[in-house]
Amino acid sequence: MKKASPFIQGTLILTSANLFSRLIGFYNRIFLAGLIGAHQMGVYQLIFPIYLLGFSLCFQGFQAALSNITASKKAQGLTADARKILKIGICFTLLLSICFSVIVFLFADYICVTFLKEPDCVACLRIAVCALPFVGIKACIHSYSLGMGNSRLPAISLCIEQISRVLSIFLISVTLFVNLPSAAMIAVLGMVIGEIISFLFTLLFYYYNDRKKQKPVTSARTLFTELLTLGVPLTLNTLSVTLLQSLESILIPMMLTRFYGNQYKSIEIYGIITGMALPFILFPSTITGSLSVMLLPKVSAAKAEGNLHSLKRASKYPILFCILLGIGGFFCFFTLGPWIGTTVFHSTLCGDYLRSLSFLCPFLYLSGTLSSILNGLGETKTTLLHNSISLTVQILFILFIIPQKGIIGYIWGLMASAILLVTMNLRHLKTALYKKQSSFSMK
Repeated sequence: MKKASPFIQGTLILTSANLFSRLIGFYNRIFLAGLIGAHQMGVYQLIFPIYLLGFSLCFQGFQAALSNITASKKAQGLTADARKILKIGICFTLLLSICFSVIVFLFADYICVTFLKEPDCVACLRIAVCALPFVGIKACIHSYSLGMGNSRLPAISLCIEQISRVLSIFLISVTLFVNLPSAAMIAVLGMVIGEIISFLFTLLFYYYNDRKKQKPVTSARTLFTELLTLGVPLTLNTLSVTLLQSLESILIPMMLTRFYGNQYKSIEIYGIITGMALPFILFPSTITGSLSVMLLPKVSAAKAEGNLHSLKRASKYPILFCILLGIGGFFCFFTLGPWIGTTVFHSTLCGDYLRSLSFLCPFLYLSGTLSSILNGLGETKTTLLHNSISLTVQILFILFIIPQKGIIGYIWGLMASAILLVTMNLRHLKTALYKKQSSFSMK
């Protein structure tokens, strides 16, 4: 019997882990929605623009760079160099994440009052940023593992993180709930505890399974330069997109308040659509997300080898799969959306939002895969430009349509930006593949 390729095996492992963690995450959101209510869910969601900004600034770009460099070193037989660049990456991202966490912790009052317009977020934000150094180290080790072709560690770690988060939230809810100044702190404390437990597991797993002693060939300075050369452009890419996303997340409650004239109701609606409806809509993207993670190095390898047939296969079949998955997601959420909202979250509003958001499914599931293919082809500047244009369109809808139409204006903005992003990516991918075909035929 023919053995499945490492690409398929890795995708299946990551997909299984993501599906499991998403299911646990759904239970967690359902439990939280009943425990703390829609308004406090909105407060919890408000801290993520700042948290994700730290994620992008400190290690997301370097995480992708580390994975690519590790795969390259492994292919050259320089596994000792790969381990050395992992240590360099850990030290560098740890320094960045500690600096960011300290700054946000000290200025949390100013950030929450001035930008988030919600004083209840102060304690939640201070607790959340304490997890960033642990998340940074864990992300580096996971990237190294994926670069070495081992998807088991990230998969198991993800499952442990979700289980630990749910258990800790439950334990806190039956012990410390009445003593907490904000109900949203339960969710934040659970998140931080889950990340720390997952970090400890990742660290132990790495040291137990990777104890080879070989002398590196390349100097630390050269490896660090290599990491910066690849990591800084990727960081600028993700940081630019995250800044726009953060601006969007901060503006939505403000513009909803203009329409409804009530800040409490606005944050409650924000919590329903971002904390309840959107996670359900994005559930099938678990599969496409795992596919995108494994697809980038595969496309890069096909490009480096000059294998046009492999490059076209790596582009064509994932796109067809994402389109079919998106069509299935549309029919599922359009038909069952109201039932899911009322049965799972006891919210008719959530059901209405699920039905409205169902039209996004084909575009949401396809956009990430297209971006991954383009990044694998070396078109990182193009994906940055396309993502920035798409998010700018969303922000324009938030600024000018939400104050006139309410939350439906946000949904219209999501639809317009998603269609625009997929259209731009598809057109550029067609052009990029044609150029590759021409360059391969000339060699």
